[in-house]
Amino acid sequence: MKLLTLNTYSWVQTADPETYAALIADILENDYDAIALQEVNQLSSGTSVNEPEGYLPTQNEIPIKSDNFAYFLVKALAEKGLSYHWSWVPCHEGYFRFDEGVAILSKAPIQSVEQVQLSVVNDFESIHTRRALVLETEAAAFVSVHLSWWKTEEENPFLLEWTSVETAVKKLRGIKPIYVMGDVNNPADVRNEGYDLITNAGWQDAYAVAATRIGSATVPPAIDGWEGNEVPLRIDYIFSDQPQAVETYEVKFDGKKLPCVSDHYGVAVTYA
Repeated sequence: MKLLTLNTYSWVQTADPETYAALIADILENDYDAIALQEVNQLSSGTSVNEPEGYLPTQNEIPIKSDNFAYFLVKALAEKGLSYHWSWVPCHEGYFRFDEGVAILSKAPIQSVEQVQLSVVNDFESIHTRRALVLETEAAAFVSVHLSWWKTEEENPFLLEWTSVETAVKKLRGIKPIYVMGDVNNPADVRNEGYDLITNAGWQDAYAVAATRIGSATVPPAIDGWEGNEVPLRIDYIFSDQPQAVETYEVKFDGKKLPCVSDHYGVAVTYA
């Protein structure tokens, strides 16, 4: 199984579709089974689309707009002969002009999709509102997440959000493999915080067990949300709920082999 996750930061710095040519080419080349995306934006003022091809909704309050980034990707890939089923969950307003959410693209038909409220805050105008998307196929379940930072000086939103993720997938444990994918906002090299909480609970980090690793960090220093940070960080992950052999872990779109397409890099994992 081949998986990809990417915080897309879509349309924030540019509205030029050519910016994402490398992403489209990589998906066509690698034929990923599932792709988890975060910061999947659409202009709040955009034109609504009736019955987007391949789309399975979890809500009706905010329709897909014509520039929804996941929709853009699905259409671009379909034009090249690669079809994906997909879903998108709006989480909160982004940069005062976007509906921002999380998405999953799946090659296999979708059995079910569910949006999960993760945060105490449930206000679309607040960036602290966090939701996850849980998508099931016959063979596996995939979860796209964009979680909060670890906080020690006040109530820790990450703890509640991660607990909500685990509660949402509890009914699937032992039935089919579960993959939690996305921007977790907790660095892998910081002890006794979010990363340790997840891995100590039995979730396997693909990077930790990969036979071949190409790259590590998933963000450069000082991006939005990490202002003042001076070193690259590994904060984007693919976790599985059970031990699995991993052939390769590769950082994508980091400006080396492939150009950057976001302020985050992508993570591609091939399971044996």
